[in-house]
Amino acid sequence: AEQGLTEDEGYAFFVGRASDIAVSQGRRPIQWSEVYDHFGTNLNKGTIVHVWKSVTNVTEVVANGYDTLVNVGYVDQSWYLDNLDVAWAAVYSKDPCEGVPDDLCSLVLGGHGEMWGETVDASDLEQTVWPRMAAIAERLWSPKDTTDTDAALPRIEAFRCLLNSRGIAAAPVNNKIAREAPSSPASCFEQRRALRF
Repeated sequence: AEQGLTEDEGYAFFVGRASDIAVSQGRRPIQWSEVYDHFGTNLNKGTIVHVWKSVTNVTEVVANGYDTLVNVGYVDQSWYLDNLDVAWAAVYSKDPCEGVPDDLCSLVLGGHGEMWGETVDASDLEQTVWPRMAAIAERLWSPKDTTDTDAALPRIEAFRCLLNSRGIAAAPVNNKIAREAPSSPASCFEQRRALRF
């Protein structure tokens, strides 16, 4: 009000100014879903839209020429690691281009896993993140047709044991709830023993 702007005009000024600063520094601005939902194609075409809300249509965003990063939050294949009941196989099977036509999939730059802090502290952070973050990483860094969870399971289990051997408290791979205790002791010991024979 002090500058004679409405709330909406002030928001538009802020978003535009932040974008201009990023561009002037040789960077590309990244804006969350709600910025795209509000401004649509009025955003600078160099903007990367971070789609995290299920109400934001990824296909519409890329069809309008914007690059995107994808992680739709609280759904059954969410890459939000604070969704404790989403198992590694579900995050592994999530396709960032799901529902996006093949000719537009190149505008989906990728995605990422988030660990929000409302449900963790130092006592359970590592086992909440690992090994599900490894499943997300493998999925995002692999070719689109790499989706076989049966083939991935031994890699994810081996990586979990590697993390444990390095002092990182990664949870058992097949827990129903991400950070539950193992169902029995020695899973990594048994795995290492099996690999020696």
